[in-house]
Amino acid sequence: MSVRDQLLKKAAKSLKKEIESASGNEIFIRAQLNDKNIIDSFEVLARGNSYSAPAVINNIMAGEMIIHNHPSGDLTPSAADIRLASKMAAREVGFAIIDNKAEDIYVVVEPGKKEKSKVLPKEKILNLFKAEGKLSKELERFSERKEQLSAAEKIIDSFNNHQFDFIEAGTGTGKSFAYLIPALFYNNINKSRIVVSTNTINLQEQLINKDLVTLARILDFDFKAVLVKGRNNYLCLRKYKNFKNNFENGEIEIEKELFSELQEWKEESKSGEKSEINFQIKSSIWNKIAAESDLCLNTVCPFFKACYFMQARKKVYKADILIVNHHLLLSDARLKEDTGSVDRGILPNFNHLIIDEAHNIGDIATEHLGHPLYKPLLDKWLKSLSGEKNSLISEIREDIAFYLDSDQARLRKVLDAKVIPASQKINDLIPQYFNELKTIVNNYQKRKITVDQKLKSTSKWQEFKTTAENLAGYLKNIAGFLQIIYDNLYLDIDDNTDENEMKITSSINRCHTLIERIEFNLKAEDEDYVYWLESSFYRGSEQLVQKSVPIDSGKFLPELLWSKLSNIIFTSATITAAGSFEYFYRSTGIKKAEELKLESPFDYSKQAELLIPLNFPEPGADIFLKELVKNLYEIIINSGGSTLVLFTSYRMLNYSYNNLKDKVEKKGIRILSQSELSRNYIMKEFRASYNTVIFGTSSFWEGVDLPGDLLKFLVMVKLPFPVPGQPLYKAKEDLLKKEGLNPFYNLALPEAVIRFRQGFGRLIRSRKDHGLIILFDRRVVSRSYGKSFLKSLPEGCPVNEVNLETIKQKILDNGAGIDEK
Repeated sequence: MSVRDQLLKKAAKSLKKEIESASGNEIFIRAQLNDKNIIDSFEVLARGNSYSAPAVINNIMAGEMIIHNHPSGDLTPSAADIRLASKMAAREVGFAIIDNKAEDIYVVVEPGKKEKSKVLPKEKILNLFKAEGKLSKELERFSERKEQLSAAEKIIDSFNNHQFDFIEAGTGTGKSFAYLIPALFYNNINKSRIVVSTNTINLQEQLINKDLVTLARILDFDFKAVLVKGRNNYLCLRKYKNFKNNFENGEIEIEKELFSELQEWKEESKSGEKSEINFQIKSSIWNKIAAESDLCLNTVCPFFKACYFMQARKKVYKADILIVNHHLLLSDARLKEDTGSVDRGILPNFNHLIIDEAHNIGDIATEHLGHPLYKPLLDKWLKSLSGEKNSLISEIREDIAFYLDSDQARLRKVLDAKVIPASQKINDLIPQYFNELKTIVNNYQKRKITVDQKLKSTSKWQEFKTTAENLAGYLKNIAGFLQIIYDNLYLDIDDNTDENEMKITSSINRCHTLIERIEFNLKAEDEDYVYWLESSFYRGSEQLVQKSVPIDSGKFLPELLWSKLSNIIFTSATITAAGSFEYFYRSTGIKKAEELKLESPFDYSKQAELLIPLNFPEPGADIFLKELVKNLYEIIINSGGSTLVLFTSYRMLNYSYNNLKDKVEKKGIRILSQSELSRNYIMKEFRASYNTVIFGTSSFWEGVDLPGDLLKFLVMVKLPFPVPGQPLYKAKEDLLKKEGLNPFYNLALPEAVIRFRQGFGRLIRSRKDHGLIILFDRRVVSRSYGKSFLKSLPEGCPVNEVNLETIKQKILDNGAGIDEK
């Protein structure tokens, strides 16, 4: 294509000049085309080296074009070019390659039709948030907040300009309305679906059952909002029919009372959702009746019209706004990536995403991109194949006799002489596999052992390697034999509703997944991943897990998800560390975004106070725990309850609980310990009871909402630094060192500050809340890095170093205490 009368006609000289200014290296360009498909204007988004440049594609719109140069002069697209071009084609964005002189061009993908989105009416929307607006008339405790108005205005701009935005909005800002209202307006005028992703169920339920219900009354247009749940949350009517038949035939061991409860629930349920069940049901039972993607007959299923999941899916595809959680969002992205099709995902196609509680997205992505392997995963597959009365092998045997008039003997031989012996060998190898891993962990006397070259060179690992290769080999044999049976028995069957055909395909696919995980974790060679063995307790027994996760999930997220969208709003009360978004950029892999940081509208100068005990030992001191228990006793007795104590480890929590439980119970105070009770039970009991104290770790640092008198006192035992030496953390440290960065200031400190801010935010949840925060870690004032924590506190919050007597008096002044009589 000649540039003189085609695409590059006007821009050739300017493009050549930009390439020359980059010393002939690659540059990455966003180009706007005119009505004649000639480049009208362009901007350089990134510059690279002689063979690559960063692909910055945040804001590129349909009808535009990505152009980059190949310094070599060879305009043949690389594999990376093809992948990116495919992603851009889905967004109707063109993709082309030019030479350094801007004389030749190769168009990989033609640009689509340029779409002009209708602009949001900023003033009309912002008026809703003002004192005289509709929100004030609908919400009982409404007050106009400049922070909420600023957040809403930024979000309006984000939709209008198709930006990526980082918005930190302190507790009480009202950020859910600040993003929901512009999102609903944008959907109404542009008919563009919006997805909102959260981390916690509490926020999902607030959005769908409270906030969106309120907005349905306020807004002068209709909209449909749906809470999206994964397939496994729904009852499968076909599987339930088989389950019922097997129960009645005595082929399933289940209590009659539980079956009766299930039957009654099934008859009354309108949604078929597991969340409706108000009685105890084990996951092993639910999995027998739950919907599964690879065991779904879709339109040929006799229950298709009544299918709970399909009914829910119809609502999802008709919805204007979808509420999801981060796990489902990432599962959808990975499924679309693995299958190469947007139609195979959990969610319909979308281009606008709001991520609330965004500070968790990096950690959840790390989990989703991992390849864990544990014994129950293998056991479950093997049991479905050969371990039950109605196992796949027994059903295949019946089908051989039913379907085949000839060649039965050959297939029976494959089944009896190949599949069954291989499955028996796998049954022997599975416990051997995990026992050998357990021996390796026990040799190192640690709970978590990194799999590195040193470990792989040991005799124990070499012994395990033989077992692993044998296990993978027998699994490959099983997959091959099952494929032979499938090809000879089911391939030509005209009946599309054959369940065993579907089951054998599912079993083969799951077998290949197990093989991939075994081999991936055994090789442990991918430099982007960290591999380790972890010994943990699961339902009262020790379980050994092989884990492998990406060291830097931010390296994978742009290609997995961000590159497919033109507009994303990330928001949370805690995105920054010491006022900087730098850590969040790294964890998401995003190179460019608009930023907004808003303080909480609460008056922390009057509502809260941070107290740091004087002359208290630092956490590394031998007497720290002993002094902690002594001080906690005084605080708990004087508070009389309404107290949340946050620990950073179960070791400290258990020590404190064991040394305080009996003493405080004699004073009429109950300690609800996370080491003894579930999180949901603790929250329910704390809300319903007086004179109770929570001892929590991990999950209690965030997502806990106890407004008013429910929570008056918050105790943080230590600054929540990540545990050093853990495999993933150590791998992240090593990666930062390779990049010439300081791991403490670029990893440990920002993680701890964000966690600290989350914990701090548990206390003040409304304008009427008052309370004290007591921090027993004096490093916040004795170490130079302590300033980062203090700078992260809400504006105006008093910080005072005081003795224990003063703390006790302040607690009593806050209206606490128990009747010593």
